[in-house]
Amino acid sequence: MKLDWKTCFKAVVSAVILFLIIHFIDSIFAALGIAMNALNPLIVGLIIAYIVNIPMSFYEKHYFPNSEKKAVAKCRRPVCMLLGYLTIILVIVLVLLLVIPQFVSCIKTFIDQLPSLVLSILENKTIIGLLPDSIIEWLEWINWNEIASSVSSIIGIISLLSTSITDVISDIQGTVDTVTSVAPTVVSVLSTALVGIVFSVYFLSAKDKILGQLGKLSETYLKPKWHERVYYVLGTLNESYHGYIVVQCTEALLLGTLCTIGMLILGLPYPTMIGALIGLTALIPIVGAWIGTIIGAFMILTVNPIQAVIFVLFILVLQFVDNYFIYPKIVGKSIGLPSVWVLAAVSVGGGLFGIPGMLICVPLFSAIYKLIKTDLEKRNGGTSGEEEESSPVSETVDRLPEGSET
Repeated sequence: MKLDWKTCFKAVVSAVILFLIIHFIDSIFAALGIAMNALNPLIVGLIIAYIVNIPMSFYEKHYFPNSEKKAVAKCRRPVCMLLGYLTIILVIVLVLLLVIPQFVSCIKTFIDQLPSLVLSILENKTIIGLLPDSIIEWLEWINWNEIASSVSSIIGIISLLSTSITDVISDIQGTVDTVTSVAPTVVSVLSTALVGIVFSVYFLSAKDKILGQLGKLSETYLKPKWHERVYYVLGTLNESYHGYIVVQCTEALLLGTLCTIGMLILGLPYPTMIGALIGLTALIPIVGAWIGTIIGAFMILTVNPIQAVIFVLFILVLQFVDNYFIYPKIVGKSIGLPSVWVLAAVSVGGGLFGIPGMLICVPLFSAIYKLIKTDLEKRNGGTSGEEEESSPVSETVDRLPEGSET
């Protein structure tokens, strides 16, 4: 094969670039870290704007949709945007008010009852016969009363901190040192959140104009085929994330409500708090419901062990009804990801970024799955891929700001 000077020049340039990347890899990563820190407020703002856009789009579609008055059209966006922010804030506040105070009280109750619970276990011959001698000796060696007293004191301090900080300040110098060490982090987080919220407001107020400008740039600087592909991929990602958020939130709300009603009927303790907890943890794929069940059973155990068993049985029945009757009806045309890939997404996302990674990776895997499936069907002569690919670009652009139906 004959080599011309252009091919040699490209090979030399590629080798030089590769050498520079390898040699300055630490500096490159440091620069990327600085860039990401600078972009954090914008990324937070985009995330907030995307989440708020879901209820805001719903309100816009139902805010006097047939009115021809200019005043209604002019105030539609600000009013619906305000309602969107208030909806998200209200949900967060309600969850915090329902879960945190009773959860702290439950832990304190459990710690107070721990010594008597351990003594009852040690006096039960059936349980003792099942446990190894080493565990029995360890249980007898621990001073449970002292542990309960220490933990109760810690929880008492936390409760006092939540009601009045001035009542628990014993060492001014220690407090100053703590504030000095924590203040930069707090200021950084607050400033990032504040700038992100401001950016989200600006983005939502002008989302149609911004998306139109991005579409114009893409149409101008990309080839028509690449322009269609980019918008098709973005539309698929938007549909996956939008559908996932709406479906999971709706299903979590219904599951938490049914749990609260069932616990009230059965006379179980902490019905509203555990119902909110079950609904909140149900947002986490696969493992969420079981996390809520374990925590709820633990809390009820502090009141009555028999009721804790009843609660677990009730949740098992509720999960069966939800999985086979409620969830399929709510999901309808869901994200369409097979169970094995949901498990893979949860494992990969959880391993990389914890619970946030689970929430991000499931719709991401769904979008990738849809794109690959459509491409395979198209290459193998299927019709669904061609039908999806033949949709006009303008329809995809229209889907980007608001997503699918709420």
